[in-house]
Amino acid sequence: MLMAVQDLGHGTWRFIPAESTYESAPAPKESRRQWIPDGDGVKFIHDGTSAQGKPFHTEFRAAYDGKPVPFIGGTLYDSVALFSKGPNRVEQVFTLKGKVTVKAVRTISKDGKKMTIDSRGSRADGTKFKNILVYERI
Repeated sequence: MLMAVQDLGHGTWRFIPAESTYESAPAPKESRRQWIPDGDGVKFIHDGTSAQGKPFHTEFRAAYDGKPVPFIGGTLYDSVALFSKGPNRVEQVFTLKGKVTVKAVRTISKDGKKMTIDSRGSRADGTKFKNILVYERI
């Protein structure tokens, strides 16, 4: 039986565009991420409005064991694997058709009020990007 991983990122988070840099595409107008405890892992739900005003939704369920699971709703990837690096840090590896396209590190601030996601990868055309996304707990 696996032990539950402590993840201080559990909860609901709202995107702060003014504190973020977004190179992969135009930044969304709105973005809300939820990390919900789910057995020995987490259920992730991401809803928002794109820069073009279109709603979007992505989700997955994963343990923190590094095993890839389906990522639903993404365009740059179709699976994700999570690696716990302590209560304030989770590393994520996203793949598309078995090829790594994005690696991200999600860090929770010491006071637990902000989440920063350092995301680096490649667009569909192969060009590289770096996103630094900042969220606040709501």
